[in-house]
Amino acid sequence: MKTFLVQLFAILLIIFLLLPIYQMVITSLRPADLSWEVPSPLFPDKFTLSNFAKAFELVPRLPRYLLNSFAYGAGVSLISLIIAIPAGYALGRFKEFKFRKPILMFVIYANMFAPIMLLVPIYVIMKSLGLVNTYFSVILAGSIFTIPLSTWLMTSYIQTLPGEIEEAALIDGCSMLKILPKIVIPMTAPAIVSIFIYSFITGWSQQFILALVLITDDKLMPLTQGLYQFFSRSSVRWNELMAAILMSTLIPVILFLIFQKYIVKGMTAGSIKD
Repeated sequence: MKTFLVQLFAILLIIFLLLPIYQMVITSLRPADLSWEVPSPLFPDKFTLSNFAKAFELVPRLPRYLLNSFAYGAGVSLISLIIAIPAGYALGRFKEFKFRKPILMFVIYANMFAPIMLLVPIYVIMKSLGLVNTYFSVILAGSIFTIPLSTWLMTSYIQTLPGEIEEAALIDGCSMLKILPKIVIPMTAPAIVSIFIYSFITGWSQQFILALVLITDDKLMPLTQGLYQFFSRSSVRWNELMAAILMSTLIPVILFLIFQKYIVKGMTAGSIKD
């Protein structure tokens, strides 16, 4: 009986969490003149794709906002990899380093800070550097919140790899500078893919709050900020808005589904051990 109640609660919880997503999908596919039917049917009789076309008509810069979101997400991912790969290798291999444990603890604690807690200091720093209203401001700010976990994941994965391969490469005349690009990076491909997708999805989800503070130029706005243009003083274009939101959510979901094997492998490769 107890197991049945737990399963029933889990099913109800899943339905509760998926209901808003289902409503978003249905609204984006429902004709506008049927959106206010009372009672609203759970399975509408008519569907249309015209809301997606109308979304681009109502907000002509929607493709630009979409490209901006891609640029922000990809930029965050690249910076995370540039920092995480050498940092993870150093922390995973050079265990005799005196400050290794404090650095690892700092990496863990850095994940505790939410973006909203650091918005003011981030803005002050970006303002002093003259980076406000630039792509790099959002990319740099977003990477602050992805680098710690990315470094932790790379460190964990490096520790699962046998060090004998690198030792053999050194004996054969390979320098330490060449080991990273020629030996380590090919061997850590699952972790690299995992970090890239994690950083992209995290950067994508944080664009709104970061761009809200750092971006005022309409040409640099991400898709999440561009959604405001579906609102007016007297009405909201709900069908077109839901179509645009669906497009913004499908992209990271599709990326996750395509690379989920690498993501799971990269995130479960091991744990930090001394």
